[in-house]
Amino acid sequence: MHKLTGLDATFLYMETDETPMHVSALLICEPPEEGINPYEALKSQIAERAHEIPSFHRKLMATPFYVDHPVWVNADTIDFDYHIKHSSLPAPGNVEQLRMIIQGLHSLTLDRDRPLWQFYVIEGLEDEEFGLPKGSFALYTKSHHASVDGGAGIAVMDIISDRAPVPRPPLPKNKIRLQAEKPGMFELLGSSYGRFLQQQVDVVKKVPDMVKAVGSLAKVAFEDRSALAKNLKPAPKTRFNVRIQKQRAYGAQSLSLPETIALAKKTGSTLNDVVLTICGGALRRYLDGHKELPEDSLVAAVPVSLREFGDAANTNQVTGMTCGLGTDIADPMKRLRSVQESTKASKKQLGAVKDVIPQDYVFFGAPIIVSAMAQMQSRTDLVNMMPSPINVTISNVPGPRRYMYFAGSKVVAQFPVSIATHGCALNITLQSYVDRLDFGLIACKIAVPDVQDIADLIVEEFAALQAAADKAGDPLTAGKEMPVSEGATKAPPKTPKAPAKANGAKSGTAKAAPAKAASARTPSKAASAKSVNGKKAATKASASTAAKAKRAPKAKPSATKPTTH
Repeated sequence: MHKLTGLDATFLYMETDETPMHVSALLICEPPEEGINPYEALKSQIAERAHEIPSFHRKLMATPFYVDHPVWVNADTIDFDYHIKHSSLPAPGNVEQLRMIIQGLHSLTLDRDRPLWQFYVIEGLEDEEFGLPKGSFALYTKSHHASVDGGAGIAVMDIISDRAPVPRPPLPKNKIRLQAEKPGMFELLGSSYGRFLQQQVDVVKKVPDMVKAVGSLAKVAFEDRSALAKNLKPAPKTRFNVRIQKQRAYGAQSLSLPETIALAKKTGSTLNDVVLTICGGALRRYLDGHKELPEDSLVAAVPVSLREFGDAANTNQVTGMTCGLGTDIADPMKRLRSVQESTKASKKQLGAVKDVIPQDYVFFGAPIIVSAMAQMQSRTDLVNMMPSPINVTISNVPGPRRYMYFAGSKVVAQFPVSIATHGCALNITLQSYVDRLDFGLIACKIAVPDVQDIADLIVEEFAALQAAADKAGDPLTAGKEMPVSEGATKAPPKTPKAPAKANGAKSGTAKAAPAKAASARTPSKAASAKSVNGKKAATKASASTAAKAKRAPKAKPSATKPTTH
């Protein structure tokens, strides 16, 4: 028996039919070897290794009378027919159809009477326009956020996948099989009241640290009163800040990781600053195109990981900060400087209180009270009437710097699929994979039906920032080495590139370098060529500046140390 922390349990309480609280990934895989059925091979591989992943064989159990957070207990059995499902795309099997399937699957909640995870093997993927040969397939993974965060999800994928085409043997199973956990009412109640008392003791012990943190925060606020005032100011209301519905829209795109790191060095910024800047530019153009651009800058919630290096525990270890996106600034370089200033101030404020931010909370009846608050948001228009502290969530998850293999097939792209919530109908999550930055945008389909347009604009804004940096020269980095990103490492070797498809929007990217062999091709496509709807690139200028940016398989409507959310 293992009690959920307050943060883990909050993701359970926030879940409604309109707001599923699972985090997912969409992996694009090369065709398997002849004679191998990817579904059967993957199912067998995952089943053999399930005992290595605690979250795969535990389920929820509520405390009596819902006085405290639920507990994890070992499941009696694991029904792999439920947890690992098969699907096939109808002809022609293009990425547009794949996108439609992902939108539908991501709208469905997980069964809480079982371990909170599911995999879908989706066959029949073939799209020459994106470099996907016949026999390609996709793997869509789904895990509840109460069980894993971004860092824990990467650790799970590391166990399930292989580092070479030949699968490794599973680790030995424990030969001692314990009886299924069935804690009784008095054991659960005793544990809950013990936690209530222990938290009071912990609060008293933390008083000196809290006093110190308040003093540090006051010092930071005094040194930069304007930054604190900006953080306290509500974000402007947009179409992203409404009560959402169940339907999801999904968009995807890719950039070159080495080129993004190089741009950060050239401009004397961090990788996260560059990402926030181009996202701000994309949102500015998107809202301006809809005649909805507010005068004030949009504000992003940026999750910040508290996970120590090497910690693979299946729990959430995350906090967050807010950053201005400079959507009120048209010039890319001026917007970057504004974002740098905002992130610097937010990091200072977060650094003053990070050590005392609670990751757990306990109070009598928490499951009932917090769940009731979530239901009130889902059933009323309260969110639409209240001021918005943020407009969008932007999260950066450090991913593997090597290729993954499933059932002998190489994974050529890995796109995150995260969470939209009431008041924040758009979530932009990116994840590094080998030499790529794969963006996944999830949104409420009613609020943001054309989310792929935003994904395409991110690529165009990257090209615009590159051009602006080239024109501005290198004034800030002369004679000194600037940081790239917290936790960033050297750029990995060049690998085949995989750009994504546009959702009928005009694109400014150009051809990525072709792979050396057809079998090693990734879902890449020149933005100067036709999109799904047959539209051409916006301008020759943007096409030439984005020649090195990669596009990812299209997906439709839906800094500090980052994580997913």
